[in-house]
Amino acid sequence: MGFREKYGEWAFVAGGSEGMGGAFCDRLAKEGMHVVVTGRHGDKIENKCRQLESDFGVQTKALVIDLGELDVLDQVKAATDGLEIGFLVYNAGLASMSLFPDRDIDFELYRLNVNVRSQLALSLWFSKGMNERKKGGIILLSSVGGIVGSPYIQTYSATKAYNFTLAEALWGELSDLGIDVMAVLPGNTIGQNFSEVPAGTPGFQTGAEVVEEAFVHFGKEPAFIAGQHNRDLLGNMFPIEMRKQAIVLMKQQLEATMAQFGTGEDKR
Repeated sequence: MGFREKYGEWAFVAGGSEGMGGAFCDRLAKEGMHVVVTGRHGDKIENKCRQLESDFGVQTKALVIDLGELDVLDQVKAATDGLEIGFLVYNAGLASMSLFPDRDIDFELYRLNVNVRSQLALSLWFSKGMNERKKGGIILLSSVGGIVGSPYIQTYSATKAYNFTLAEALWGELSDLGIDVMAVLPGNTIGQNFSEVPAGTPGFQTGAEVVEEAFVHFGKEPAFIAGQHNRDLLGNMFPIEMRKQAIVLMKQQLEATMAQFGTGEDKR
């Protein structure tokens, strides 16, 4: 079964104009999916769209958007109206190293919007259509920096922990509905914050290398650490098989609780 048949006509890649996001666009277009390419720079997005159309013969849609803004979901709804979005890749994220007391609060709140708030909004919105069609795919970009609280990338680390735990929860819930979900946990990646690092530098991967590894594991695992060097360093702290078992146990426990006591009530 091809990707378009299994997941839907269109993919939406948040942060897809270059780097790892651009590699995700290439991989999805190679599978025959049309692609909504998003980012903050219109010229880069238009160039990416033209390249995808030329190389893979797919349709594209360019969406210039700042994922740190509070009206992101409204903008996305308007731009994708009438499109069957069957695959979401949330690749956007802000990372930088600094001593915590030196951080600027306004930028850290903006970072939360990009790394968490907009990801939650888009995942929830697109999952509704996927649930109606009983098929879809979601990839959320986390980081090895989210496995443990990581000094000097404090807020980023915490947001990336949110990313992979959300993906794990959705994997446990949505796989029964025909929706595949996975978190990808890369380490240092050339073309992201380290654009000047030469290819082949030990401890680094290219975005394309991360994407190819991710698609080997997609549909099989709730989360995946990219890069053998990252797995060697941190794999024992993030045992995938044990986490899968724990997700299933939590699912069974919570289903039993809901059956006996109901779902509880969200209160403001």
